[in-house]
Amino acid sequence: MTEQGLVRRTITVLRAVAAHPGGVGLSSVARAAGLPKSTCYRVLSVLEQENWVSLDPVTRRYQVSLGLLSVVGGLLDENGSYPRMRAVVTELAAEAEETAGFDVLLPPHVQVVTQAAGPHLIGQTTRAVPRTQPVWCTSTGKVLLAALEPRAVTDTYGPELERSAPGGTAFLPGFLATLREVRDAGYAHTADEIAPGAASVAAPVRVAGRVPYAVWVGGPTFRFTPERLPALIARVRAAADEIGRLLSATDLAGAP
Repeated sequence: MTEQGLVRRTITVLRAVAAHPGGVGLSSVARAAGLPKSTCYRVLSVLEQENWVSLDPVTRRYQVSLGLLSVVGGLLDENGSYPRMRAVVTELAAEAEETAGFDVLLPPHVQVVTQAAGPHLIGQTTRAVPRTQPVWCTSTGKVLLAALEPRAVTDTYGPELERSAPGGTAFLPGFLATLREVRDAGYAHTADEIAPGAASVAAPVRVAGRVPYAVWVGGPTFRFTPERLPALIARVRAAADEIGRLLSATDLAGAP
């Protein structure tokens, strides 16, 4: 295995664990990472030795360890990148009056890293974060895949699309055409795709010539009307541009 491949597998395993704050078993990590259990076990053993993950001796479930704060702690203080990015997302939710969030690819899915509830969700329970969602029916999934070469989309996400998207193998050609439209437009809009009555708008976060992240707002389709959509798109794109400038200025192209 190449050094690049080893690093990529380690990151994939760590992300799979981080997606389950309550803990996750080895088999689930292997499925989420798309790797053999033996490979995941070796990677997790090293991460445990470095105190990046911990293993509950009773439940045999892995969790991200507080030892990881020694690496990312600088990002989490009040002047760090994450709180500032979170503030942009919170401001977007207030301006759009809808729930807003920030996502990253976690092959073969997309992962919600953070979100801020809009005023219409006061008193209601929001979905847990972090969480993974399908790439094919989410606006952020489309925005992030649109930044990849079609071959990379086919190789990395093709099997998942054929398994879970409507139409199976017939779905991919049309989906690739949609990604071209998203790339040209600079945003993605979905309605009634991830769930009936749910809509969202997403825009790419550009950092050092790449698109590692996407920003979104989401809410019910009856509020994402054709008349209101242009304003929502403008707000999301402005927030994505602001986060891109923030991450570029702090030299953090690889992590929020």
